[in-house]
Amino acid sequence: KRRIGLAAAKLVEDNETIIIDSGSTTTELALNLSERQYLNVITNALNIALILGAIPTCTVHMPGGQFKAPTLSVSGERSPDYFKGLFAQKLFLATAAVSFDAGLTYPAIADIAVKRAMIEAASQVYLLADSSKIGKTSFSSLGGIENIQVLITDNGISEKDHRRFLDAG
Repeated sequence: KRRIGLAAAKLVEDNETIIIDSGSTTTELALNLSERQYLNVITNALNIALILGAIPTCTVHMPGGQFKAPTLSVSGERSPDYFKGLFAQKLFLATAAVSFDAGLTYPAIADIAVKRAMIEAASQVYLLADSSKIGKTSFSSLGGIENIQVLITDNGISEKDHRRFLDAG
C-alpha cells in the first residue's frame, strides 16, 4: 500500500485540485504529498484532512455528514450534495473489491453515493487498489470499471488480469 501511495503521489502536481477518498491506501498517498505546493484537496477522510492540513500551502475541504470511526470518514445522505458544482483534475478512489463482472464494489451502501459524487466531480479517476482486491466482489456496486481511467496497483496482479485491464483501456 505504501508503494501504491507513493506511485499515486508522483501523479499529483503543484496547484492541482484533487479529491482523495478515505482508505488505507489513499492515506499512503496523502503521506507522500508533503512536497507539493498549493494543492486544493477535497476529502471525506478526517485523517487525510489532518495530514494535508498541516501543509501550509494546502487547502483542505470536507463534506459534512455522519462520521464513521472505522474508516475515519464522513458519509451520509447529504454528503454527496457537497460535490455538486465542484471540479477536480483528479480523484484518487478507494474500493474494497474490483472485478470485471461486478465492477467496483464496496461493503457500505451509505458510501456509494459519496463515491459516485466524487467520480462526477473529477476529470480523471485513479483507482488505488492492491492486487488482493482484484477479482473479488463486495456487498454493493459503485459501477463498472469504465468509471476509472487509471488503476494503480502492486506487482501481485496476475498477468491475465493485467491484460484484461489493458484491453479494457
